[in-house]
Amino acid sequence: MASLKSLAVAAAILAATQAHAISFTVTSGASSLVEGVATDTFDPDATISLNPTGGAFFSASASGITAKPPGSTGQWWSLGTSGRQGGPGVVQLNFSATYYGFLWGSPDSYNSVEFYSGGNLLKRFGGSDVFAQANGFQGAFRGGQYVNFWAGEGEQFDQVRFLSGGNAFETDNHAVFAPINVQIDNFTAAVPEPETYALMLAGLCAIGFMSRNRLRSRL
Repeated sequence: MASLKSLAVAAAILAATQAHAISFTVTSGASSLVEGVATDTFDPDATISLNPTGGAFFSASASGITAKPPGSTGQWWSLGTSGRQGGPGVVQLNFSATYYGFLWGSPDSYNSVEFYSGGNLLKRFGGSDVFAQANGFQGAFRGGQYVNFWAGEGEQFDQVRFLSGGNAFETDNHAVFAPINVQIDNFTAAVPEPETYALMLAGLCAIGFMSRNRLRSRL
């Protein structure tokens, strides 16, 4: 409960960006704090497999190619221009989702993540859109920096793409919030706890607050 309250506070304080109503928050830690999500750790014992294509999986850092994201405890997924990491990396969902999160290792300005619905691009976030220091800095938060992306009211996405123009875009612990009763491997989405709805509301309130402030500053 306390962690969810912390996340709600983070949603209101940390930053949300808006376009096509997709917003994001960044929280400390290696995993999603949202209740009811299904998580792919890219390890053999993962609860689910999102079957990503492109990129490569690593279990040890490779100098000049990829580095283990802080907080990662097993394999991670890496996109880059060398070391068999070719992209784009694609996660194609067999349902429409409203939430997607992942542990972001060393963010760079040439890293980007894109959200699609029915083949149409909804929003693209570059490393510099999410992190003030998108220069390979490892450790905005001790133990990991987890990025949570939320679709706006009435909006969903069914594909997430990861791209990198250099070495590298390292991610782990990808989590998705599936529609109720949708089954992903051996995981079945359940009715979310009230705290999860409160968290979503906090994020939307943060977006509205920031939008009003931007409007006032223009007057």
